[in-house]
Amino acid sequence: MQEIFVYIYNIAFLVLYLWVINVSEYAYKTTNNSIFYYVGLLYVTLIIDSTIAFSSDLLKVTNSNYQIDTKAFYLIRILAFIIGGICYVKLMSSMINKKPKILYYIPIFAVSFLNVAFVLNSYSEQNAGVLQRSTQDASILFLCIIYFCNTFKSDAKGKNSKKKYYDRAVILTTIFMTLSCLEGILFLFLNDLNQNSFVILTSYMRVIGFNEDLFSIILSLLIIWFAKREEEEANKNNLEILVQQKMNQYQSMLHEKENASEESQVVEFCNYYNMTKRESEILRLVLKGKKNQEIADELYISVGTVKTHIYSIYKKLAVDRRSQLMHVFMEYKEK
Repeated sequence: MQEIFVYIYNIAFLVLYLWVINVSEYAYKTTNNSIFYYVGLLYVTLIIDSTIAFSSDLLKVTNSNYQIDTKAFYLIRILAFIIGGICYVKLMSSMINKKPKILYYIPIFAVSFLNVAFVLNSYSEQNAGVLQRSTQDASILFLCIIYFCNTFKSDAKGKNSKKKYYDRAVILTTIFMTLSCLEGILFLFLNDLNQNSFVILTSYMRVIGFNEDLFSIILSLLIIWFAKREEEEANKNNLEILVQQKMNQYQSMLHEKENASEESQVVEFCNYYNMTKRESEILRLVLKGKKNQEIADELYISVGTVKTHIYSIYKKLAVDRRSQLMHVFMEYKEK
């Protein structure tokens, strides 16, 4: 009965982990946030670990002649933890916008080394799983401490708009990893009592980390919520950017049409008053509000030449100042 329960239990976690990977993949493609990339990798290792456990439980349930060597089983799970631990370090580093230091990897490899030594030397099949979980959870707890030590520094504050979500996730991790370590201590205490009233409880505690698994469920659901939230926000931002680009293109098109229309009217105006090519060039610049020196610099002529042509334009339009020239042009446009 216990094997069947554990078998179904592992199946449920496989489905949950696959859901997280699927959501994280879409979120990473949409937001390009490395957090979701490392979350996906971390959950791949969790699936590998759960699959190993699932395979072992399946063989037990079916009473198959092919059984996984128990030492090999724990060694493979230790390897999966090392890979997942590296992903966890990368994930933590992405959350604080820093490159991971060697210090961050020490808890992962130190705990893994101790577990390997325990499995190879003083191996106890009954308690190996509990010891493995408790020490691994202790290393994750140490990583949480490293995270907060880094975020308390002044140069790490206020750089990430999602920091409050990351902080809450790490606080949640800290709480459950502490409870999981205490659960391991409680198991050793109850196991040493060797009382019949605790036999069923300790038998389940050997294969199931209640606090660890509850944490996995809560964290997975939070990741799914956060990923979908970030994906939705990114889609909205991308839509706003696309709409703004279209608006800019439309405004640019209108501006080009207005300039083309304005230019056409200036050409008609100059032809109507029989202006020369040079007078037409100067008139365009005058209508743009350019001063004599600016016109001279742009056309590479002297200021005196500019004044001469402007005087000729004034005579043709029967005006004696620029404001009157603008008035004549505006009246012509309205015809």
